[in-house]
Amino acid sequence: MRLEKVTEPIPLIGHIAFGIIDRGTNMLQVRPFSNCPMSCIFCSVDAGPKSRSRVTEYIVDADYLIEWVNYVVQKKIHQVSILIDGVGEPILHPDIIKIVKGIRENKKVFEIAVETHGLPLTERLVKGLANAGLDRINLSLDSLDESKAKYLSGHQGYNVSNILRIVDIALNEGIKIMLTPVWIKGINDEDIINIVKYGKEKGLFFGIQKYVEHPRGRKIGKEVSWKEFSEFLSEIEKMLDVNLFLSPSQFKIYPDVRLGPVFEIGEKVIGEIVLDGWMKNEVIISARNRVITVVGVNNIPKGVSMKVRITRNKDEIYLAKIS
Repeated sequence: MRLEKVTEPIPLIGHIAFGIIDRGTNMLQVRPFSNCPMSCIFCSVDAGPKSRSRVTEYIVDADYLIEWVNYVVQKKIHQVSILIDGVGEPILHPDIIKIVKGIRENKKVFEIAVETHGLPLTERLVKGLANAGLDRINLSLDSLDESKAKYLSGHQGYNVSNILRIVDIALNEGIKIMLTPVWIKGINDEDIINIVKYGKEKGLFFGIQKYVEHPRGRKIGKEVSWKEFSEFLSEIEKMLDVNLFLSPSQFKIYPDVRLGPVFEIGEKVIGEIVLDGWMKNEVIISARNRVITVVGVNNIPKGVSMKVRITRNKDEIYLAKIS
């Protein structure tokens, strides 16, 4: 597995695994690091040591990332919420505290959250993040049972007791906690109920997710419909007298201007290869201050120019094929 450093002049919009994702609201997803030490059995992006498809991981230069965040933030109408997330464990970036602190200095940013499965959390890191201005941790904890959590995470070092200890430290430091487990029907049904019980006792709030099958993700269990998922959450709400349905407005998330897309579907573009591809048989090119993943190619060195046809531009995540 290769680790590529992403820095100037490589654009930080256009790829799902690194940089910034703008979905047309005042909430931006910021992705500084793509690798993951875990191999969750349900992972939708095939992350971790057991990955069968990923060949490159990315680490973004902290100062360069902060520059780009400031650039995108100033284009927005509303105050901006930042979610530091990723296709791996974003808090493993060695400069994650610097990134949070740098983003916090932007007066137009009203909230910063990070997403994590909790494995890398330490007391020192949490206190550093609190001092840097972190507001919330979105904790993807899928079971409170030690052996079940190890099984789900694909990592024998996953220690629920330690993660719950760190939750208490984070709360004492003024960081809010949002529990975001993934429900896999027939595998962690009772676990979700127990997580909600625990969260209610601690005064936490919830963003429960459902297992979704992805073409390149790991297959486990059966994906339920959104109707069945809603019914499952409603039953837990009645059972435990909690609120499990959150709206974007509760987080002050609203539609907002977006920068692009700068390429249309079917458009032909000439760009230069700047990075190895995330998956097998891919390369990444740069054009018009964006990066584009070109699929179906291999063994082409960096610096080579190629003509491609855009096949995807949703949320400014660009895919293309050789024209």
